[in-house]
Amino acid sequence: MRGRIRREYGSKLFALFIVIIMVTVVYPVLINNANNPSQLSVYDDDWNDMSLLASDLNVEENGKHEIKTIVSRPSIITKISEVEKNTTQPTLVTNQTILVIIGVERMYNEYDSEALHSFVKSGGKVVIADDSGYANTAFHGQAGALEIDVKLRTNKVQSGCVPEKTTSLTSTVLEGMGYDSGGGSDPKCKPAQLYDFNHWDENIHTGNISTVIIDANIERMDFSGQLMMSSPGALTIKQGGKAEGLAWSSQEAFIDYNQDKVGGAGEGTYRENSTNGVEVISEANIGEGKVIFISDTSIFTNRYYEQLDNKEFINKLFEYLSESEPQTIIFDESRHIQSDLISLVYVQLFGILGHISSSEVLGLIMLGSIILLMQIVMMRVENPSVWRHLFNIYEGRLSRFRVPHAHYIHPETIKEIFIEKVRIDNGFTREEFEMLASSKIEELLEDPILIRFIINNEKNMTLKQVEEAIKGWKK
Repeated sequence: MRGRIRREYGSKLFALFIVIIMVTVVYPVLINNANNPSQLSVYDDDWNDMSLLASDLNVEENGKHEIKTIVSRPSIITKISEVEKNTTQPTLVTNQTILVIIGVERMYNEYDSEALHSFVKSGGKVVIADDSGYANTAFHGQAGALEIDVKLRTNKVQSGCVPEKTTSLTSTVLEGMGYDSGGGSDPKCKPAQLYDFNHWDENIHTGNISTVIIDANIERMDFSGQLMMSSPGALTIKQGGKAEGLAWSSQEAFIDYNQDKVGGAGEGTYRENSTNGVEVISEANIGEGKVIFISDTSIFTNRYYEQLDNKEFINKLFEYLSESEPQTIIFDESRHIQSDLISLVYVQLFGILGHISSSEVLGLIMLGSIILLMQIVMMRVENPSVWRHLFNIYEGRLSRFRVPHAHYIHPETIKEIFIEKVRIDNGFTREEFEMLASSKIEELLEDPILIRFIINNEKNMTLKQVEEAIKGWKK
């Protein structure tokens, strides 16, 4: 009885279990993420997207660069470079590629960090801009082994991000490394917002406290002008490290570590013997490549792209990185949380496949799992029903499944085939035969040995006894 239930309803119950898990666990998580508004996409033209920027860069429109996007994970760039290493016409040349990461809404894992670091070290260029996400995870690696000596200053109130007293080992180590100890040291901690009232009384200011106007003079980019940012963060740069500041806030600004929108003790940006405040744009040189780190995403959006001198700065930035030559610009869309369920599942699926394809161990595990699953399916798929009413006792040695049982002369297999012969020879349909009482089947069998074998299910009978009884049976 138990075996029959498992055989007839096992797959259905398993499917029901999967559906319940999807509905109660997976689906709510996906829906929660899918409810986040889509933003910072080069393909959309809403106010918080970047279609104007893409148009000015794209060779097919107003620019001179080839635009591409990745939706899986940045490690796919390294994988493509490895595959095309010996080709004469590679689709991706590392030192002629700029990876653009605007808004980091999902964390990078250690594998992604290693891929990004390897890409830059080999001559690639990265523009990373973030003010409220997880940009600090992009170049972190295991225990911070891949730091590029610049990071966003983080808040002090997020769970797990409250710093210890300045006498703690953590703060001492951070200060010893040359970093400011304000905010948390965990790369998962989100940035603290920068407030600056520079140009507040002038017409160029919006009058909104979240607006920050930066007076920038970046000689290497041949740029001098004013940048309008919205709710930017602030950077901290390791003293004597690989990174250096390119643009700063005013000294009247403050960094809202405790997120109360009021400047307090330890939040000011005043520096002695300097006219600069805190860094908002920096450059880090890693190996043969470089990283431009910007603590604001808004200057790239359609709403702010043409405000003040934002557009000129961005164009000069890409001219500087590309050395005024046509290059490939790749926008990383994998760090954005998609606004609809289908897109979210699509991006997550490609991310998983990209991660598996980039790891030999995971690839072998995945391949082995697929082969094992196929074997299980083949073992459970039944052969087609026999259309000719043939009977041969030796067919009892065969299983009804495509892959035979280990014991191919199993009594249950012999019993199943013989009882089918009895049904056919007496002209019953399957439904009619299943409704027969045991006493009626005993009348059809007649032979005591067959009754003991079929009806009573006795286990102490030899196969030879059963074979002789079956051979001697007649309707």
